[in-house]
Amino acid sequence: MDSRELVYLVYEGGVPERTPLHFESVDKVHEARLGDVLLGHGWVSLWQDWFYEGGPFHRRENEGLRDWVERLDVDAGFDWPSVDEVVESCVKNYEENLKGIPRKGLFVVFEVVGPTEYAEYSMMPPRPESGFVHDLAFHRLDFSKLLILDRKKAVRLYDKLAEYTLEVVKRACELDEVDGVRVADDAFTYTGPMYPPWFMDNHYLRWHEKFVNAIKARGKKALLHCDGDVTARGYVSKLTEIYDGIHPLDLCSKSTVESALKWASRVIEARKTVGWSTVFHTGIPIDLIMNNDVTVEGVERVVGEFLSKHTRKMLVLSVTHRPYPGRSFAEPDALSKVNAIRKLVGLPPVSL
Repeated sequence: MDSRELVYLVYEGGVPERTPLHFESVDKVHEARLGDVLLGHGWVSLWQDWFYEGGPFHRRENEGLRDWVERLDVDAGFDWPSVDEVVESCVKNYEENLKGIPRKGLFVVFEVVGPTEYAEYSMMPPRPESGFVHDLAFHRLDFSKLLILDRKKAVRLYDKLAEYTLEVVKRACELDEVDGVRVADDAFTYTGPMYPPWFMDNHYLRWHEKFVNAIKARGKKALLHCDGDVTARGYVSKLTEIYDGIHPLDLCSKSTVESALKWASRVIEARKTVGWSTVFHTGIPIDLIMNNDVTVEGVERVVGEFLSKHTRKMLVLSVTHRPYPGRSFAEPDALSKVNAIRKLVGLPPVSL
């Protein structure tokens, strides 16, 4: 049974001979060699400069919130591209991301960024020098402020971005090699939802149902990537009722072995809450993999205890995030931990 068949067995509710793995990475060669899942980023390349020069709706320096909201014009404030341009830019980005990577036998996922994230990106200010040094985006979460200050403008922007997302999702499903589409749409922190209940229930969930309906209608698996505590206010039940799979269940801090063990227990509680209808893509805290002060034995303890409590059913053992900017699974310490996890599930070590 190859990797693709293994992951499909998990999605069909079967208990596989071993737990499939996903070591998501910026380096797709590493990702393909280390696990069973390969994810290609189908992001809107037309909008990449938002991360550097600032989004089209960002607040100017020293501009008050009320002045910014009054000035903001969703329709005329940005030269919106055609749907076809956005869709093709995403497909091109996906193909470039996986260019030259052997995909045969792997479970291939096309990742689309969702409208909530793009709404925040569209309001990011120009990146400061420190952001370039550390390759980090500059978030002020101004979309959350707009939802409070001008609901009509916020929803108008969200709907425009969601309409693009829906068409990208449909196009992604047309690629024969794609087994699943993952919508990346963060809306939570460790304290719960970043947005008010009226928005989460009437807009976030409503659009995600549309995305998933389009994915399932084309015979693909629908996955959600959403950071933060999705168990808050019962949202994990709502999200797992919609999606086939959910990643990464990043419910709380897990920067030490002890905190990671508490995190693992919380994920198990989430499993008890939602039952066995949805695949969990989680189980490997990237914090521990990239922390050279955490031993291989510490990582084995966390992942081993999580596996024993969760079991192989409805699980793709996955890292909670890609390696941090400038870091890699090829680092000797990180690779030792990766190989220890591979051994836990019955796979031989690999070199990078």
